Amino acid sequence: MTAEVGSGHAPAARHWLALYRLQVRLMWEWRPTRLAIVRRTVLSYLGACLALAITAAVLPGLKVDGPVPLLLAGLLLLALDSSSAVVLHGLLVGLPIFVAQALGLAVQFLAVLALGRVVPGVRVDGDATALWGAVLLTILNSLFAELVAVSDDDSYYSVLVRRLVARNFRRAQESQPGLLVVQIDGLSLPILREAIRAGRVPVLGQLVRDGESTLHPWVALLPPTTPASQAGILHGRNDDIAGFRWYEKASARLMVANHPEDAAEIVRRISDGAGLLADDGASIGNLVTGDAPRSYLTMATIAEGAPSDDGRRLRGFLATSVNYLRLLVLMAGEVAKELYQAESQRGRSVEPRMRRDLHYAVERAVTNIALRTVSTAFVIEEMYCGTPTIYVDYTGYDAIAHHCGPERQEAIDALQGIDRAVGSLLKAARYTSRPYRLIVLSDHGQCLGATFKQRYGQALEAIISAQLPGTMSVVGTTDAVESAGIGRRMAAEFGRGSGLGPLVARLLPSALRRFGRGAQPGTTVAPPDVVVASSGNLAHVYFTSQPGRMTGEAIETQYPGLIETLARHPGIGALLVRSAAGHALVLGPHGRIDLTSGQSDGSDPLADYGPGAAENLQHLEGFTTAGDLILLGAVDRVSGEVTGFEELVGSHGGLGGWQTEPFILCPVDLALAENPPLGAPAIYRQLTAWQAQLEGEHGR
Repeated sequence: MTAEVGSGHAPAARHWLALYRLQVRLMWEWRPTRLAIVRRTVLSYLGACLALAITAAVLPGLKVDGPVPLLLAGLLLLALDSSSAVVLHGLLVGLPIFVAQALGLAVQFLAVLALGRVVPGVRVDGDATALWGAVLLTILNSLFAELVAVSDDDSYYSVLVRRLVARNFRRAQESQPGLLVVQIDGLSLPILREAIRAGRVPVLGQLVRDGESTLHPWVALLPPTTPASQAGILHGRNDDIAGFRWYEKASARLMVANHPEDAAEIVRRISDGAGLLADDGASIGNLVTGDAPRSYLTMATIAEGAPSDDGRRLRGFLATSVNYLRLLVLMAGEVAKELYQAESQRGRSVEPRMRRDLHYAVERAVTNIALRTVSTAFVIEEMYCGTPTIYVDYTGYDAIAHHCGPERQEAIDALQGIDRAVGSLLKAARYTSRPYRLIVLSDHGQCLGATFKQRYGQALEAIISAQLPGTMSVVGTTDAVESAGIGRRMAAEFGRGSGLGPLVARLLPSALRRFGRGAQPGTTVAPPDVVVASSGNLAHVYFTSQPGRMTGEAIETQYPGLIETLARHPGIGALLVRSAAGHALVLGPHGRIDLTSGQSDGSDPLADYGPGAAENLQHLEGFTTAGDLILLGAVDRVSGEVTGFEELVGSHGGLGGWQTEPFILCPVDLALAENPPLGAPAIYRQLTAWQAQLEGEHGR
């Protein structure tokens, strides 16, 4: 994944010759496909004609007499613009981008003057008209060119790569490979295998078919959520992370992983300074940091007052204004696509489904387009800086699967976009000073299923409330999904450091800064009597007035019949409670099992949750943050669908289905010490072992 680039001791002429030879090679390698070239040529020609027609309509001194002169002049402008752009951006790639833009404007000025002399039917009245015409044509042609190439990721990243190559051309080559770890959030191994067979992820599929990489399963222990898995993968421990959200009685605090303050608190608790990225690594798009000295779009580091990083932040992504234009166009298209697909799903009566409104459409556009694009640019920049370990999380698939279903077309489309991003990273890595070994993994899977409220007409907290005295308040906490914090990440990232990024952030409306923000911790409002903290088909029930873990006997004494009602509810497959003797008891509709002693009575309540369910529940029950009651939503034995307690048709966080079946794809020469790895901390141990292996093979 690296290549020979010039020597720092070569004479200047030889250095520049080698640089331009490499630039030509990069232009060729990052060229569009043949079909894309034809499409772009036709559309660019039409855009050039339209730009000239608009300019002639605006400037009285520029006249185009009829369609034939317009078509001829448009052809000439397209030829001049295309050739000059290639030459200028190729020759001046090592200079600030405004130099090429200024010279491009000069070329456009000369082209307008030439049109008035060589094209019959085109008249230009003087230099002033030619100058204003050049300005308008430059703006319009840039706009139309960006619209034409809007869906072409290679064209977009090729500019960044060529400029980084020029900037780092004299950088010394490093023999020790780095690790590039790409997390595809929420993607299960069975769905990835099906996508490979269907040709939906050609980049990942080619890595497997060519024998470069091997695909392995690993087991995500309870709770299979991003905070628990990422804490284990990036820090080596995830104790007491009881779900995506949980309640802590001692501090009367509801912890929600995508609240910046809570994410920062998670890192404070689990970090020992030896995270996966402590070796001058970079964290991009994650919830936790892995002790990285540089974190971008990472929830734990975006709280107000967090220190800014060095000058590398946003320098490539914010290089030109057309990047904003591309993002806006793509995001608008994604919003329109979501509104159409939501209505199509409703019109075809697809079940299960959920309401998908305009707010979600915008959230989807930010997550699946803006975040993926910016994250990829950050990864490319870090690779060209020679960063030893880079960990990036692409969340688009998971966010869309939550709302549409993990196997539905919308989610697979998002997966295709991530696959293209991985392809761009592989292509960009060919000319970095440090070779990189690519690891692709997921943090958990996801399951389809109608929600508890959809199935039974009431939310779980309403069922619990009906069994308690009327004076008691019961609150369910399912309002903030994982992707709801993406807008905050984007706004906070733009506001960091100095330069253009903070300027853009200061111009953003305050609403963007609050996008997706839920209730903030640290408030003085008294807690409710009962908190139901749900993550997929896992729910923790806390009786807030009682210190410590309540036993089943104490709950039965104070709230008679509650446990039995919940255990026999058809939407609840299993209920875990601790006995007065300290045993973990699992109750179901027709049986019970003592996880501590192994004794059972009646049918096994964990039979539908797969092998290892008992061990998984024992692991979770040992957390100090576990609820007084732990509930698992039922699993349909025929369809395999789970009953989630959140209002999402795609869910994870509990047991059942594919949510505990993530994957890891690694180079064939990097072997797994444990196959399959059991739990996220095992992935941390494996990745750090590979770091040591690469260091030992190549030295420092």
